Amino acid sequence: MEWLFFLLPIAAISGWLAARSHYKKLNNQQNSPFSPEYFKGLNYLLNEQPDKAIDVFIRLLEVNSETVETHLALANLFRRRGETDRAIRIHQNLIARPSLTPQQRDQALVELGLDYMNAGVLDRAEHLFLELLTKPSPPPEAYQQLLRIYQQEKNWLQAIEMAKKIQSFSQEIIGPTIAQFYCELVEQQLASSPDSVLDLLKQANKHDQNCVRATLLEANLYMSAGKFRKAIKTLLRIEQQDNHYIPEALPKLLECYQQMNDLSAFNTWLESLLTIHSNMTSARLMLTHVIHLQHGSQAAQDYLHQQLPKHPSVEGLHTLISLGEQSNPILIPLVKGITNTMVRRGSRYSCQHCGFAGKTMHWHCPSCKKWGTVRPTEIHLSALESLLEPSK
Repeated sequence: MEWLFFLLPIAAISGWLAARSHYKKLNNQQNSPFSPEYFKGLNYLLNEQPDKAIDVFIRLLEVNSETVETHLALANLFRRRGETDRAIRIHQNLIARPSLTPQQRDQALVELGLDYMNAGVLDRAEHLFLELLTKPSPPPEAYQQLLRIYQQEKNWLQAIEMAKKIQSFSQEIIGPTIAQFYCELVEQQLASSPDSVLDLLKQANKHDQNCVRATLLEANLYMSAGKFRKAIKTLLRIEQQDNHYIPEALPKLLECYQQMNDLSAFNTWLESLLTIHSNMTSARLMLTHVIHLQHGSQAAQDYLHQQLPKHPSVEGLHTLISLGEQSNPILIPLVKGITNTMVRRGSRYSCQHCGFAGKTMHWHCPSCKKWGTVRPTEIHLSALESLLEPSK
């Protein structure tokens, strides 16, 4: 509530000055600048009754060029407090005033649109923002809010169109976001018209040549069509695009190489990958799995025994125990239980922008709403302390 008491005195003073000026003009008197109502409003403030104080100031504020900002500030205050209906009334009252300048009217329309969005009335908000786009100099906020609406409605075609308009006048790098919209469109149309999605993926790559999501979707298409060599070639691009996403490609690569009956080639590629990215636990575990498939459990255990002292990881330890014989009736089940708990609790994905962590992949971060910022993570020994804490 602290910010409330910073704003209300400003509203009181602004309104008082406006009323004083208006009073002088009408009555040409110098000795009566104060209104008893303002003292009442200030008294409510002093007695920590902000709602009553706001009602007083709204009644007394005269809408003119000097008080528009005060009205907007009060309406925004209502919206932030969840009193959207009161914010709407103030903004509608402002828009109805003929004395507003075009810039002030546009600002009030933007704020009214935000009120409707806050109330969940997206169709009215969209109508207002589209009306603002017909102005000679549309406010940039209208484009941004329409983009928000289309994302919320999952109307990806219109989201793409709006994002391209923003790209035309803004210095913001929005190409990667547009690429994500095309990927959303691909997933939306995959079941109904799979033949058209390759063109959409080309558009995604055009706007962001490092879009890993588009690469994964393209590989899926090739795999569905039985074109495993093409899928492998596509998936291998991810190392150049963003090597943090290689763990997402590994299961698909395994399937492709298995379908081609060429696990030895996959083995060779994984070994070369680990010479470059030596701390990539997921690649090391995949190589362990491939060795297990090719040469059996003991060979896989021997490989991990050799690797874990140099590259310790919870998943590696857990895999080693899973591969071993359950000969020790106490130690092995106990250690396996602990590592299984840690692996289960560990977050597999985290947002590089806000730190959001989760167990499933989100191309659109649920927390900060950024696109393409969530990456796969590895669980290393440095994370054990937090993972062992009791779940809340």
